Amino acid sequence: MKKNICRIFLTLAAASAMLASFGLSACNGKSAHTAHAYGEWEETVAAECEKEGTRTRTCTYPGCGHTETEPIAPLGHDWGIAKVTVPATCQHGGKRTKTCSRCQKSVEEDTDPIDHDWIPISVEKKATCEEGGKETQRCSMCETTRTAETAALGHDWGDPEIREPATCKADGKEIKTCKRDGCGETVEETIPKLNHQWKNTATLEEATCTEAGLREQTCQRPGCGETQTVEIPALGHSWQGYYTVDQPASFEAAGSKSYHCNRCDQHTGETEIPMLEEGKPIEYEFRTLRNTGKLILSPDTVITVYDGDERVAESTRGTMVNGVFKVDLEPKTYTVKVTGLPVGYTANETYTVKPGNPFCNVYLTASLREGPLPAGTRYALDSVMYDFTVPDANSTVEGVGSLSEILAEKKMVLLNFWFVGCVYCEDEFPYLERAYEKYRDSVEVLAIDLGDSMAAIRQYGTEKGLKFPLVQNEGVGLINPFGITNYPVSVVIDAEGVVAEIMVGGGATAETFEKLFEKYTSDTYLPAQKPAEAQAVSQPLPAVLPGKREN
Repeated sequence: MKKNICRIFLTLAAASAMLASFGLSACNGKSAHTAHAYGEWEETVAAECEKEGTRTRTCTYPGCGHTETEPIAPLGHDWGIAKVTVPATCQHGGKRTKTCSRCQKSVEEDTDPIDHDWIPISVEKKATCEEGGKETQRCSMCETTRTAETAALGHDWGDPEIREPATCKADGKEIKTCKRDGCGETVEETIPKLNHQWKNTATLEEATCTEAGLREQTCQRPGCGETQTVEIPALGHSWQGYYTVDQPASFEAAGSKSYHCNRCDQHTGETEIPMLEEGKPIEYEFRTLRNTGKLILSPDTVITVYDGDERVAESTRGTMVNGVFKVDLEPKTYTVKVTGLPVGYTANETYTVKPGNPFCNVYLTASLREGPLPAGTRYALDSVMYDFTVPDANSTVEGVGSLSEILAEKKMVLLNFWFVGCVYCEDEFPYLERAYEKYRDSVEVLAIDLGDSMAAIRQYGTEKGLKFPLVQNEGVGLINPFGITNYPVSVVIDAEGVVAEIMVGGGATAETFEKLFEKYTSDTYLPAQKPAEAQAVSQPLPAVLPGKREN
């Protein structure tokens, strides 16, 4: 029993200690509670700058009234900005006073002497470019004097005089002379030799699909004329997106078809064309293509198929799927006529399609659209451009002329949309300039500025050393028709005036532009007009964008 009583007292003592650690203690009031429940602290004596204050809290249990009191630390002085009472001089320190904003107590502090304010009064030895001098100086405040050494001036070099210009083969030399009176010191410096400015001048061996070619390049810098031979990478096969009928089918034997390369006579994917049977319909296919092999879509295009006596056998109106019309017909020869082509495109008036080769490709030729650009015109891929002229007043290069005049001499035009201050445009321009120098005989670049003044455009072109024309959009009005909202944007206009490619955003390199120029200036990009009896089309179809084109 005694052990249990002792254990109870020990437990109560431990509980009391725990309550005390949480700010609670066993209540000694008359109410029946074992720990105080204190209210909020209340300030009883306000703290001052140098004196403690106090605060008290009271137990909230009814009938208890127990309080706790604890000190509040002194606030410390809130010194304001010190006021100078005795100014410091270069010989004596000064004094300043600061006052507390709460209790108005003031304290005084000493300040250090200030530096002498030396001014020269006589020169014993003048400093030169390479040697220091000596002069007498006097303090403007205390009249103290001293003799001090002055630093050498250093040479003040004038503009360099070129003695030997740098070339592609050797460094140059320049002389700089010091402009300070009585010096005349000169220094000779080396001008690093220049990089060759290569330009393609001759093709020695044409590249083929499987073998590399050779090209001669000549340095265009005055007085150089050095040449080099560089390799033209093998082109790789450019497989047509459609079958070519190698052997037409007949009523006596099956035929064959295969994919052919646009550049060479290689073919692959040979497939049999079933033998024809009297009275058994076969599937004829019709579509419209550019000579590049790209499918051209237009919901307005109508392909009408006539039998031998000019009777309409079928029509594609409303029945073309992704630009392709397929229909089952008796195995015989038909005449095909095409109407409703996209604006700017033309094709042969009539085509012939035979049962042994039932695949009719209508090949389109484009030509620039004439007249002023209609309001609201929107260009997209495969759109045919309206002709436009670059006014001299809106270009850094005079005599650029019209788009038709440019395409009469060159194979493509690159429109590059930019503005002064565009970081990504500035990053691309050196690469574009380098590629332009190589291909300028067959490529023209027109850099269309968003809306800067011609003065700013000319200054930018001069600073960056750009040779291609920088054109103010005001003179050509192309930003809205192309819906340009991001910069830079590069648009390829091919030899027929068609929008062939659109590159949005920066990051292009010299190699990017060179490959682009090589592609669209190659003789294989737009081969000669295809025959009226068109070749077979493969499956699956080339990638196309369905829907109506905007012109």
